[in-house]
Amino acid sequence: MRILLVEPDYRKNSASAKEVAETTETTPRKKRDDELLWYPPLGLMKLATFHKVRGDEVKFVSGCDKSVFKFKDLPLFSSINLWDRVYITTLFTYQWKKTIGTINFYKDAVGGSLHKIFVGGIMASLMPNEIYEETNVFPVVGVLNSPKQISLDGDENIDLLPPDYDILDNKLYAIAETYYAYTTRGCINKCEYCGVRDIEPAYINYIDIKNAVRQLREKYGDKAKLKLMDNNVLASPQLFQIVEDLVELGYGKNQFTETRPRRLRTIDFNQGLDASKINEKTMSLLSKLNIRPMRIAFDNVKEKKIYERAVDIARSHGVTDFSNYMLYNWKDTPKDLYERLKINIKINEKLGRGKGKASAAIYSYPMRYAPIRSKDSSESSINRDYIAPAPKGKHNYLKYPLWTKRFTRNIEIMKGAASGVISPTPTLARRTIGKSFTEFIANLYMPGELLRYRDKYERRVYKHEPKRRPGTGDVEKFRKFILVLLKGQNKTFLEFHNAVSSNTKAAIKEYRKKCMNRRILKWLDFYLK
Repeated sequence: MRILLVEPDYRKNSASAKEVAETTETTPRKKRDDELLWYPPLGLMKLATFHKVRGDEVKFVSGCDKSVFKFKDLPLFSSINLWDRVYITTLFTYQWKKTIGTINFYKDAVGGSLHKIFVGGIMASLMPNEIYEETNVFPVVGVLNSPKQISLDGDENIDLLPPDYDILDNKLYAIAETYYAYTTRGCINKCEYCGVRDIEPAYINYIDIKNAVRQLREKYGDKAKLKLMDNNVLASPQLFQIVEDLVELGYGKNQFTETRPRRLRTIDFNQGLDASKINEKTMSLLSKLNIRPMRIAFDNVKEKKIYERAVDIARSHGVTDFSNYMLYNWKDTPKDLYERLKINIKINEKLGRGKGKASAAIYSYPMRYAPIRSKDSSESSINRDYIAPAPKGKHNYLKYPLWTKRFTRNIEIMKGAASGVISPTPTLARRTIGKSFTEFIANLYMPGELLRYRDKYERRVYKHEPKRRPGTGDVEKFRKFILVLLKGQNKTFLEFHNAVSSNTKAAIKEYRKKCMNRRILKWLDFYLK
């Protein structure tokens, strides 16, 4: 059979990863390596292995690739039915339009025979009925572990097959020095904000990956990094066996590749570890591994004691590199997130960051909440662009701010200053989020132009910044302006707040037409840049 594997072009700029790959170093922390490239489509890679073993011809493309319809490239096949099968992966539901467009684009590749198109992945598992309504293709839901799910004979567990790395470009995808695997599937928790309960409903507490990793090494060489995509590995009663397997594979403390030069092997539990399950027993097992970084979730300020205890225990067992997830825009407020970020800043100060050689470092990684399922047929629902309803009646927006589209967008801009995280260096972290809570709120209201190009617009130069000249001072001027408005809480403030909160130029332009305040008009110009 002739097999076409398709990943929708999720990236706005398909050249972005290649540009990153060609840079020498973007931040003091991360050099040019797999950490800056795209995650590979593991499901398609396993299907490539599955079909190649059967003797099929396999091709991978990204996006709507017109070249797959060129008959001159396919001399042995009818132009009516160019491909025997097309597999299309899906990612997040907010990429709805791009994904649906991709599915419909490839209908002609199978001559309109829709039973030859197979759609799987995250969005496919969460919104199968909606996808069917738009495309007449009903997706494969959940983990692909049997050929019967794709109308083929056989008893292979496709999910356990080693991925085929040959189909991808290692200048774009993070595969040059990294292997990917699952040692467990599913999660014992059923958090309402998480889609794992639908995608991987059954908790599988042990998967033997030794043979798959050895096959990969034999074919592709000895890669130094192993990313484990488990959703809750610490919940497994087989944790001891999992750790033993990883040590046997060479990912224990002070274990190196067999390449020349040797490279230190590292493990990354990429989906994060449950802080409530980090204790002396579990850490005594995990400490046998070379975990870099260790990712711990800190999703609510009420979990402060559990989180701090988990960090302390991990440090006591030799962990020095943390990159910790912080869910926001769910049942929290901006003040909740600020308090959590401040806790990490204080821990980093305690660890000595910015005061010479530190014993450890915590990179904060805020992650925006968006609903898993659409609640209606509106576009905003499909895009998962969730914001809590605006309060009714009087509300103090300075003391009790609520998430808005502007606020969540500005958090993402703040993260972008350090490759998607908040710096562990306290002075730089405070520069990013604000030295105080009121400064943090001012930053959330700030035009993206000022926040994104702080070096140009901020007069103050912070300790540990790369050397630069003082900026124009517009950052400081905006903070004074917005805090005066916030303290007033009058009609002028509410009109400004409502206009900028939507994070759309259309709303700001409409407000600009009727605004008579010269000071406000000056800042509206920045929002429109």
